[in-house]
Amino acid sequence: MTERDEERVKVVARQLGGRIREARLSQRITLSKLSAEANLSPGFLSRLERGETNASISNLIAISSSLGIPLREFFEDASEAAAPKYMLTRARDRGKKPDLSANGYTYHLSSGTFAGQQMSAFELTFPPGEQAPPKLLTHEGEEVLFLLEGTIEFQIGSESLVMKPGDCVHFNCEQPHMGRNIGKVPARLLMVVAPMNSIRHRYK
Repeated sequence: MTERDEERVKVVARQLGGRIREARLSQRITLSKLSAEANLSPGFLSRLERGETNASISNLIAISSSLGIPLREFFEDASEAAAPKYMLTRARDRGKKPDLSANGYTYHLSSGTFAGQQMSAFELTFPPGEQAPPKLLTHEGEEVLFLLEGTIEFQIGSESLVMKPGDCVHFNCEQPHMGRNIGKVPARLLMVVAPMNSIRHRYK
């Protein structure tokens, strides 16, 4: 990663943290209360809000669910709040978005933002090679995972699934789950997630 890319990642991290802090303060929720509800440490949340660390997608879902706001609000610009009824992202523009790092993977938002949006899509990249063992995660909502490149071992509960390009899995995120690259090349995964607050809104 070049020095310019690292600076872009830092800018995105600061923007993301600022939006989380703004959402929390607007509801007069303390860090301690958010920590208890999202099951994340106050220290981590404080660093996240200052842009000093990154969060995994599951952490962001836990935070958005605790605050009762859509996941997309952490990523959208003020100018995007009045977006049209659809969002088209050209392939040439996708690479302009810097990746954020998480537990063994990097990711960026692939979907757009528009009124009434119920789900968000992310592109995840898992590097090859030995890494720290991933942790089993649980959170509210549903996920659809579609493997684009590489080989991923994905665990859901006690079951282990080896996914090849073109394989797709849909599951309830309240089941413990995790994924890791077991191949020799980077693995790219499309994740479509509908957090629980979006699901509740859909059925109101």
